[in-house]
Amino acid sequence: MSTRPHGDRDTGDVPAGSDGAESWVFETLRADCDPAGIVTATIHVPGHRHNVVTQTFLLDLEALLDQLDTGLPPLGLILASGRPGSFFSGADIGRLETLLRAAPPDIEWICQAGRDLFARLASRPWPSVAVIDGACLGGGLEIALACDARITTSAPHTALGFPEVKLGLMPGWGGTVLLPRLVGPGAAVEMIAAGESIDGPTAARLGLADACVPPQQAMAAARSLIDWLRADNSHMARRRRLAGTVDIDPAERDFLAATSAAVIAGRTGGHYPAPPAVLDTIIAGLDLRATAAAKIESKAFARLVTSPVARNLVRVFRLGERNRRDTGVAAGDAAGTVTTPTRPAVVGAGIMGAGIAAAHLRSGFAVSLIDIDRDALARAVPGILEEAAWDRATRRADPARAGALAGQLRTATQTSLLSDADLVIESAVERSDVKLTLLRDIETVVGPTAVIATNTSTNPIARLARALRDPGRFCGLHFFNPVRRMTLVEVVRGPATTDATVAVAVAHAKLLGKCPIVVQDSPGFLVNRLLMPYLHESVEMLREGTPATRIDRVARRFGMPLGPLELYDLIGLDTAFYAGLVLAEAYGDRIEASPVIPALVRAGRLGRKSGGGFYDHSHDRAERPQADASATIAPLVAPYRLPERSTPDASIADRLFLPVVLEATRVLEEGIVRDGNDVDLAMIHALGFPPFRGGLLAWADALGAAEIVRRLEPLADLGPRMQPTPRLLALAASGGRFTE
Repeated sequence: MSTRPHGDRDTGDVPAGSDGAESWVFETLRADCDPAGIVTATIHVPGHRHNVVTQTFLLDLEALLDQLDTGLPPLGLILASGRPGSFFSGADIGRLETLLRAAPPDIEWICQAGRDLFARLASRPWPSVAVIDGACLGGGLEIALACDARITTSAPHTALGFPEVKLGLMPGWGGTVLLPRLVGPGAAVEMIAAGESIDGPTAARLGLADACVPPQQAMAAARSLIDWLRADNSHMARRRRLAGTVDIDPAERDFLAATSAAVIAGRTGGHYPAPPAVLDTIIAGLDLRATAAAKIESKAFARLVTSPVARNLVRVFRLGERNRRDTGVAAGDAAGTVTTPTRPAVVGAGIMGAGIAAAHLRSGFAVSLIDIDRDALARAVPGILEEAAWDRATRRADPARAGALAGQLRTATQTSLLSDADLVIESAVERSDVKLTLLRDIETVVGPTAVIATNTSTNPIARLARALRDPGRFCGLHFFNPVRRMTLVEVVRGPATTDATVAVAVAHAKLLGKCPIVVQDSPGFLVNRLLMPYLHESVEMLREGTPATRIDRVARRFGMPLGPLELYDLIGLDTAFYAGLVLAEAYGDRIEASPVIPALVRAGRLGRKSGGGFYDHSHDRAERPQADASATIAPLVAPYRLPERSTPDASIADRLFLPVVLEATRVLEEGIVRDGNDVDLAMIHALGFPPFRGGLLAWADALGAAEIVRRLEPLADLGPRMQPTPRLLALAASGGRFTE
């Protein structure tokens, strides 16, 4: 066996293995031809955690095809991965970022070049089979589609899909052409436009794969499939079918277009152009031969790549990648020697404590749950097990899994159970006196190296740390409700918190599948501090006579999942009231405690949990408010009415979001987080700020600092909360950006 460097790709030499079989080794793949004449190309792309489609791989594939064309033709080709759990996890993100800067004609040429390469694979006289064990996504799936057949494995890690829409894109190497011809237009639209993956058995049922087998049988199944295809040249008949048009009744096609368009519009709210582009491209290509349909795909792909939505979504993806690599501390000893906890415990069986315990069970931890109230523990356990065993596919808990997880949950009413815990998360009620007593008790029980954390949204870490003899091992771990759905965790660093403690907290949050962001101790930390201007301004506009439904409609049209008054009802107005007092005390010059909130609380209107807040709610867990309650709450708001103010929709949006931008500039000035990227990630993961806008400060950059200053001018009479900050004015003067 010999290795051919990239520079020798055109020589055409065919090296021989020690047993007389032919072998080739390239940078990203190795090909071996066995005595039966079947070539197995094993892919292993270096420099990445998973196989990704890089330019080097494409050149290596081309070189391999050159080799196979110059010698005796093989009887078949098997394409497989040499990296467990990863066939191909899509394209190299760096390559995508290069495309973002390219001109549309160049992008179309790149699409065509890729399809030409795959067409070479699909036009050889011998059959080809892709063995898919692990992730097979995006461009990787298009490579598999270029093969004549596909074998998937039944392993849980096997997943096939086109996630490009999540980056504002669509397949560009023939995915929208080949998939409808394999599984039918309806299934193809759903799979590509939704961007969700399917497992190996589902791929076989749909016809995307020819068979699904256990991993240990995959290679043998691929060889058998090559023999079967060669026996009657059925791979040639397949190729002719895939090259032609799709046989679909015009009425069925029109029905598919209309119904899918309605579903897509409901999902995207008109903010994401990729899903409707997928639908239009697939529908347009059904009556065309594959080569003509591919040209439509290239043009649509080029339009999406050059859109601001794609640029913003790729940026958000990059922020997530940075977070996954981030240790939470500067490079050094603490970052490199983290020992993640294996014996976590949660103190407090309320809503948040139960959610945190369930998150641990879902992530494979055995966890201890302590609460002095035996009845509270008894009430919490069934819900914890149900949540931990929740199956997203069936939208219900798996009883068998819940039963298995029950053995991983220990409960007790005494803190003595914590003696062997290496991480304790205190999640008692939001009263500092209760927390201080409990933290003091926890420290007397746990070992000297255990990390102690508090799940608090309002209590300063510095104040709570006074209860501990060793405040260096103490930090905040602020989860958001509901814990199962909310991915952000604020790791709050107190004045005495050590780097080692922060690094452990960050690493542990990631093991729970969360997105941790390190923030410095301050009132409201990061998220609540940025949330309050948004909520506060909505109530001020309500006091001026702007209907609640209109305020929330403008926020949703902007891209928020809920309007601010809807969000008040979800949080609970009593919870918001107490949080508002803390923030008003700290930032009262611009965030005054609204008198409307306590008025509603006194009237028993606490939000969804009481059946009514700013809206009337039923108790069917619906996401949307059930009824406009403006007539009901009008007498409660009337004593606090402000002079009526004309506020067009554009001004409503400015009043909701520009104060948040101003507060973010103050957060950056105070060093609460490292940079604007952390602000954007937190706003997206905790508050649902629309990813298609790239994050709060990316949106501010799109407006420009000077434009923000201009928009604030007519709002200056509202007071300090609308006054430009020094940082904003400096950026406006220099033309600088909020983000790096």
